[in-house]
Amino acid sequence: MSAKVKETNAGGINGFGESLINTNSADFRSLREMIKNNFTSQDAESKVENNLLSVRFQMESYINDSITLDEIKVPGLFVEKLLKAVNVNKKQLSEYIDYEYTNLISLLKGRRKINSDLAIKLGQIFKIDPVIWLHIENKNELLKEMSKTKYTLSLKDLLNKAVKDH
Repeated sequence: MSAKVKETNAGGINGFGESLINTNSADFRSLREMIKNNFTSQDAESKVENNLLSVRFQMESYINDSITLDEIKVPGLFVEKLLKAVNVNKKQLSEYIDYEYTNLISLLKGRRKINSDLAIKLGQIFKIDPVIWLHIENKNELLKEMSKTKYTLSLKDLLNKAVKDH
């Protein structure tokens, strides 16, 4: 008897919702095995490229997903994943991009923000649009601000005020 595991797929099979995936089915196991075999048969350069692509997709998903304050991922988390994918350490990166090592560590821990210069450098190295780095930073800032600031603004109130002021 095969168990069905509910896995969320935002678009579902046909783009209209969630789908059930039977992870114990022969088809699913066969697909998983085929993917695994394909990955293990790739040369080292292809594996690195695929790992970098995976991190970029994770970054883009993070930007597009609705998340809460407790789900915030600092840009440094993605930098660490990229470094792991290319087998480069933090010290090597900081020296290569002429960025203070202590500042890099602060960035990785979320105590320092990515600026435009760093976004461009990381973008060039890892072939990731610098805008993505800045979007992650801005999304996090907005989430933090929205969690502590409660505005009660509306277009209706603005229009009412504008009418009264005339």
